Amino acid sequence: MMKNMKNAISVYKLKMELMIEFNSQNMEDLEEEARHRATEISIAIVEGICNGLDQEADVIALGFMKSQNLDINIKKPDYLQALILNLPRVEDAEEFELCQRAAAWIKKLELEQE
Repeated sequence: MMKNMKNAISVYKLKMELMIEFNSQNMEDLEEEARHRATEISIAIVEGICNGLDQEADVIALGFMKSQNLDINIKKPDYLQALILNLPRVEDAEEFELCQRAAAWIKKLELEQE
């Protein structure tokens, strides 16, 4: 029983879920919705990646588009670029603690790439 529990914990760490529901009916509308909700989405991306990195997750489930049955995920190889691209909006939203976490992870990830 305990052995199975360890496997369940490991699987959980592979994928972190932080789901934003997108209400768009098609991909064109999704682009407009993403522009309209850009700050909210950027904060969710940065927070999700930081939490995922804390938990050693390989994938972050960011959101879903119910009408298209579409999941929106971020994979570990894309974490660094996503943090860098979304950090300015997080700064604009004055989420300074999250900015500090993100900056620390950016440094760690950049060092890992060297």
